[in-house]
Amino acid sequence: MGLILYIILGTIFGAFAYRIGGCSKAEAYTHFPWFPQGLVKSWFRDLNCTLICLGFYLLFLPRVEWWWYVLSAGSMYGAITTYWDDTLPPQGIDKFWAHGLFIALSTLFVAIPAGLWVGGLLRVFVLSVFMGVWCAIFDNVFVEEYGRGGSIVLSLLLCLA
Repeated sequence: MGLILYIILGTIFGAFAYRIGGCSKAEAYTHFPWFPQGLVKSWFRDLNCTLICLGFYLLFLPRVEWWWYVLSAGSMYGAITTYWDDTLPPQGIDKFWAHGLFIALSTLFVAIPAGLWVGGLLRVFVLSVFMGVWCAIFDNVFVEEYGRGGSIVLSLLLCLA
């Protein structure tokens, strides 16, 4: 029951944090006037999605050495900050599949030492394909960002496979 509740609430909050982190101040003021404007920053998305995943690892996966969590959280935080548009060719085009790929690869720092490498690799494949396909299908920023943010948390269940 704890796992299900964590995933439901984490998916909802992760989707919201991801969207807020992608909003401009004007957009946030229009659509989320109740939300503190000082938190409408990309770091809100990066930090909160990372912390939700870290909480999942600590609560639901077998324990590993502390530094694996640090490597995982650090690499996820770094991966979530970019869409790889200026890093991978062709330049200037968002690579959402790469965004999902590198976010999910950060999970392997915990999944492999925990003995859950199959589930970790499954998450890498599914999250990268999902984000690429999701953003190819939809062109509404709300749908895209809620979907990407929610999928980061929801796909954690694959680690348990």
